[in-house]
Amino acid sequence: MTSEAALVDIERAVEDLEEEAVSFLREMVRTPSVNPPGDYAAILDLLRTRYGAYGWDVDVEWAPEALLEELDLPHPRPNVLAYVTRGDGPTVALNAHIDTVPVQSSKWTHEPFGAEVDDGRIYGRGARDSKGRIAAYTLAARALEATDLLPEEVTLVLALTADEETGGEAGAGHVVESGALRADYAIVEGSTYAVEYASSGVLTFRVDVDGASAHAGLEPEAGANAVVAAARLITELDAHGEALAERVSEVPGVGGATCTPATVEGGVKTNVVPPACSFTVDRRVPPDHDMEAAEREFREAVAGVDLPDGTSASVEALSRTRPFRSDPGDPHVRAVARNAEAVLGDVPVRGTRGGSDAGHFHAGGTRAVKFGPGGRDSNVHGPDENLALDQLRDAAVVVAASVRDIGREAE
Repeated sequence: MTSEAALVDIERAVEDLEEEAVSFLREMVRTPSVNPPGDYAAILDLLRTRYGAYGWDVDVEWAPEALLEELDLPHPRPNVLAYVTRGDGPTVALNAHIDTVPVQSSKWTHEPFGAEVDDGRIYGRGARDSKGRIAAYTLAARALEATDLLPEEVTLVLALTADEETGGEAGAGHVVESGALRADYAIVEGSTYAVEYASSGVLTFRVDVDGASAHAGLEPEAGANAVVAAARLITELDAHGEALAERVSEVPGVGGATCTPATVEGGVKTNVVPPACSFTVDRRVPPDHDMEAAEREFREAVAGVDLPDGTSASVEALSRTRPFRSDPGDPHVRAVARNAEAVLGDVPVRGTRGGSDAGHFHAGGTRAVKFGPGGRDSNVHGPDENLALDQLRDAAVVVAASVRDIGREAE
């Protein structure tokens, strides 16, 4: 366990480096990397330049063209592996993602890519999810360098991956499956209000509904209304989600399974019976439930809906984010929990319904745990997303001390 004296040294180093970290976070927020479409050229240049200036070894693992074609991705998918140290002992990865969700600018009171600092918080898309995590993990690594507290046998790498917001198959999934990174342990994006040792899997589906067009005023009966058919499907899937909520996970903090209709697109114009409509659905699968069974059940639910004559529906799985589940008694979980308690006080150790790239790492044999900066008031994925700067500091201290402890225990 990190001694009180070592923890004080880390805290001092974090304070000394805080201005540098905040400047870095503001640069990242001002460098949009919205996914879709996932154009990462600018954020890649920023990361390469910053980490190169630190003297770190920076590798870029590109998703192969065949995978990009399979996933119908319009831009290259780079994954940054920044090696702080390379030792002969255990490899510890700090994983966050370089993409963000899109922005609905009209709902914001702060400039979405302005990185404004207001009353101790930095505002902007990605401020918490997940550029705030990148900044905190970078600050933790810099503090370990400054204090010389990282065990010399440890390999410490920042694994900054693409496409987490759309399943991570060309990001962390590719990095793990290709063998580009074989980490023994990973601290993956999380929050300061919990140490999370498990997370749900996420299935995202698109349901395409076909009908037939006709003049909406002269002969609507000659058409087949795809929007009406989609409405029936959405209503049934919403009810399906209410039933799933009763299937509560045995992992504390996860709760029940969910099925949430999310986006809808369809129709031609108001005087035309819509010949097509599509919608997407988010399906959360707790870590102690079966992903394949959940997908079969979803497809059966769609197939079982009585649709209007002349309409039909098909299902496409857009992404599959794997669940993960560590043992709360594992050394890497205990290390983060101990240090979170020392820095923050009483922090629960539990699971989460949120998905993450931890599932990809866990599937590849890496022992994962989720922790990072951000509170419930960060408004993640919403307008005025923000990060409290004291959470950035606290998370960096916890992560730095935990990396030290994980490395020492593994040795």
